[in-house]
Amino acid sequence: MPMRSERPGPDLPVDSGTGRRGTTGELPVDAMTGLGFALYAGAKLPGVVMADGAPEGRYQIWLHDRNGSAATVTRKEVWQYGPRQLWEEATAVHKAYVNEGSPDSGDFGLTVSPGGQRLWLRSPDAPLG
Repeated sequence: MPMRSERPGPDLPVDSGTGRRGTTGELPVDAMTGLGFALYAGAKLPGVVMADGAPEGRYQIWLHDRNGSAATVTRKEVWQYGPRQLWEEATAVHKAYVNEGSPDSGDFGLTVSPGGQRLWLRSPDAPLG
């Protein structure tokens, strides 16, 4: 998992010429909030930055990667750009997260060694990523 300083910044170019409109489907967009999901998604979606907020009182999720793919998600609407389908990837990761029992942040651990770092779930013997 990259350190915060190694993650791509918000000023990365987005491939805006490939915009595709869709819907969120059955998954409510606010299901992807919480530190537990953020940790899980960070390990399962390497290179993807996910942020959320409520500008003008309207809840949104933003996803982007270094290669110009991005997604903007509101309660019902999804706009995706670039070669990756980031919203579909995020919803697949959310399904796996739920199948793991929707772990809280306390269920995760981090092992740091001279060879690197490993995020794990419930046991150092169960690394993520």
